[in-house]
Amino acid sequence: MEMIPGFYFDSARLNELSASKRDEFLNGKPFPHRVIDGFVDTEILDRVAKEFPGPDDPAWQLWGPGPTRQSHNRRIEKLGLSAEDGFGPLTRHLMHVLNSRPVIEFIENLTGAAGIFPDPSFNACGLHSTGPGGRLMIHVDQNRWPVRGQLHQRFNLILFLNRDWREEYGGHLELWNRDATHCEKKILPVFNRMVVFDTGRYSYHGHREPLACPADVRRNSLAVYYYVIDRAVDDNYRGMQNIEWVPTTRGDRNGVLAHKVTSVASRVTPPIIWDWMRGLMRKS
Repeated sequence: MEMIPGFYFDSARLNELSASKRDEFLNGKPFPHRVIDGFVDTEILDRVAKEFPGPDDPAWQLWGPGPTRQSHNRRIEKLGLSAEDGFGPLTRHLMHVLNSRPVIEFIENLTGAAGIFPDPSFNACGLHSTGPGGRLMIHVDQNRWPVRGQLHQRFNLILFLNRDWREEYGGHLELWNRDATHCEKKILPVFNRMVVFDTGRYSYHGHREPLACPADVRRNSLAVYYYVIDRAVDDNYRGMQNIEWVPTTRGDRNGVLAHKVTSVASRVTPPIIWDWMRGLMRKS
């Protein structure tokens, strides 16, 4: 059995860090967020990056860019892995540490929110990987607690694993304005850069431009979501929300429309006929 280093966050350091970054988080534009570099010990994260699974690993699921045209090529499109038995040993340890009490307290102190819960099942988060030519449509997240409608998704944490990532590769995490009409901030996904942001009604984000990295380079990250039992309805939140995709090209607009039509058709068509129709659509 492979031995991994015992790694835990120092609570005192996290308390100091959250106190120094809280105002910047709360005043973040276009919605509350904070970028923090060097959050994890470099040696630990180097080892996590080295054990990150490649695109041909069978544990990955093809998540893709959203309801738009895609290649269905695992070496291009966004992949996701939430089942922790597919994580490397140190990755698995780090992911659970990101759900530990010291980190929960860090998130609470940073954001001013109380009563935060982690999701130990890593539902719809975990490991993410996108290859050259891949992208992710601008969107607002839905509430993704494993049992829908029970807890409100409150904050996202994304930790990038990309050594020697260059500006010209693209892949910036884009934060869009409240009306989803333009990007207000771009965050380059460089190694050991962490982003924490509010998951609200207007937290539009994604990376809409196809990656321009070399064929042997991928945009890899870890993602953890945090939840609360109650969240007041206000200017930035309207209650349990579904995912909202923002089409920024003609192809995206057609894709979103087709997705909506397909969703309605799947609910009103008898299953045996729908399965046959879906087979035809896949072939076309």
